[in-house]
Amino acid sequence: MSNVVFFSFKEEDRGVVLTVKGRAVNSNYTSLNFRVRDLLTRWKTEDAAVIKQAISKTITGTSRTIVFVGNETYTSYWVPHEVNMTLAAEKPVYAIRLSGTNGPIPKCLSDNKIRVYAWSEQNLQALATM
Repeated sequence: MSNVVFFSFKEEDRGVVLTVKGRAVNSNYTSLNFRVRDLLTRWKTEDAAVIKQAISKTITGTSRTIVFVGNETYTSYWVPHEVNMTLAAEKPVYAIRLSGTNGPIPKCLSDNKIRVYAWSEQNLQALATM
């Protein structure tokens, strides 16, 4: 499962994350080169058990999780679950700040001593492939 990354993010950052994913999987865009598994599809359920099962299944097929930290990520209900599920699966979690944002660091990152890297495509590529 090398270089297959799970993206964790707050709903408000969906558009930016979709753009990043598009670049990462586009062979014509050479700055980013890794595979992505995510839950970018919008859900038609609010059943937490169904969503947790989908997160768990998706994380199973990855080598790591990257949390995109924006202005409101610290308020996310799901980011802590995704971080904890990844760590429970004994996989690394990395975090990167979205460009132009300065929101607080989510508690799940600081509690687990997960460093938040400054935004750059070089940093994202390194986190996705280290």
